[in-house]
Amino acid sequence: MSTIKAIVLDLDGTLLGSDKSISPRNVQAVKRCFDLGIHIIIATARPPRAANQFVKQFPFVDYMIYYNGALVTCKSKQNERHIPIPLEINQQINTFIELNMPQSIISYEVNDSWYTRKPILDSQCTQFGIRPNDLKPQVVDQHYIDSLSPTKILVLGCNTWKDLSEQFGDHVNVIATDGGVLIQIMHKSASKEKAVEWVLSEIGVKSENVMVFGDDFNDLGLFHLSGFPVAMGNAIIELKKCAVYITDSNDNDGVANAIGKFVI
Repeated sequence: MSTIKAIVLDLDGTLLGSDKSISPRNVQAVKRCFDLGIHIIIATARPPRAANQFVKQFPFVDYMIYYNGALVTCKSKQNERHIPIPLEINQQINTFIELNMPQSIISYEVNDSWYTRKPILDSQCTQFGIRPNDLKPQVVDQHYIDSLSPTKILVLGCNTWKDLSEQFGDHVNVIATDGGVLIQIMHKSASKEKAVEWVLSEIGVKSENVMVFGDDFNDLGLFHLSGFPVAMGNAIIELKKCAVYITDSNDNDGVANAIGKFVI
């Protein structure tokens, strides 16, 4: 597949195994692609502090897409593209959740700082993707929460997320991931595919020359954008339906296997 000029990699469920590590085979395959002159772009729902620990193994990665596209950074140019949720929309969402889903736990990511009004219990850590030694969100009061323009809002234990989408869909993207357990809310114009489009225009690569790897709903737009979408064996059925190829699971070196088959 000599036409592949850029590869976009999701982290959780894709490049990372279930144990949240990158296998040596995956590391080697990605490095080989870079050595061939292929741009490597990481696109994750994670914030910088939770993504960068993995990307240390890929010091050559120039563009990082965080928060499902709400923040994009470029190492070489020392610039970024940040699209937060407007303050008044954040306040309206808070009020709506408080009234309709009072049992939910809400947290707010603001350009790599993390806040919540109620402390997150140890039993809830795994659902938020928090490991034992990771930082937990800082507990602040409602007045402080209302002063924020968040990069991303996370809602746990919200079973009526479609109501949120109907109410605020003109202003934000509402995505249910992790089997519907976690709701991720970003600015309407923040998505992985829009962030990747911006990066591609910066590096001069066309979308038809891009290979994308993903496993969950937040990768769906990317799959429609890319010329060569690859679904992981563990991916949701919706991604598999629009993939050019379904590779092995994230625990069986799916990324390395597809790269070996089509790229190197």
